[in-house]
Amino acid sequence: MTMRAIVILVICFSYVLAAFADSEAMPRPVVFTSPAGNHYFRLIPSPDFDEKRAQGFLYRVAAETDELLYRTEGWYAFEVFVSNDGRYLARTGPWPRYDWPPETTPAIIFYADGTPVRTYFVSDLIEDTTKLEFSISHYSWGGALQWLDGGWNDTLEVETVEDREITFNIQTAEIIQ
Repeated sequence: MTMRAIVILVICFSYVLAAFADSEAMPRPVVFTSPAGNHYFRLIPSPDFDEKRAQGFLYRVAAETDELLYRTEGWYAFEVFVSNDGRYLARTGPWPRYDWPPETTPAIIFYADGTPVRTYFVSDLIEDTTKLEFSISHYSWGGALQWLDGGWNDTLEVETVEDREITFNIQTAEIIQ
């Protein structure tokens, strides 16, 4: 095999790997629990993966039969956070595609009793959109949303691509730092 053929094979292989690395994950049924484990949110995608037909169910754990507190419809997320009292949810928005404007792309959405109360768009959390990290088909505005102090104080935190840490209160949906 000639050097030219080897170079061509390496380039082709790199493109194949890049294509798989930038593929969106398929929605699947999943459960997210509160930090105390006394509430859980069951999220079910529609069979055809239409996000508008996904359903979520928030339960309180009971001795005999778990109690359904409320349900949601019309969205799917790969990260959902449940407050310890089960009333509040926070979820991440979809993985932004490269041509989605930061001003209209949801980053984090907060809910009270299953009803949306506040949406932060990418542009609300990023001061300089030239710092967004682009791949071949998507962009990233920050790292994973996570509980601060294990979730016991109802605060969530995310680090942006600008190396800023933003802290939210899940009950008020407000930025607290």
